[in-house]
Amino acid sequence: MNQKISTAFKNRHVVTMTDEAWNGVQSVAKKLGISVSELLEKVGSGELVVIDSEELEDLLDTIDGLEGLLDAKENGTVSWEQVKAELGS
Repeated sequence: MNQKISTAFKNRHVVTMTDEAWNGVQSVAKKLGISVSELLEKVGSGELVVIDSEELEDLLDTIDGLEGLLDAKENGTVSWEQVKAELGS
């Protein structure tokens, strides 16, 4: 992972959240191999983006649709009705 070194002086801040939320934040930081402080720094600086789960689902559906269209282009055409049926629309 590309490490960006900040020369800015860091101040101490207090964050209040539920244990469930704190455990979730710690889990995300651990998966990324960084500390919770580094995770919050990356989110705050725009280096790491948080996306709503519904938006992510829509994006993944769009990707699936595009992959289907690319496959159809490579392997022959497929009707729009078949594409929609495969996407569950």
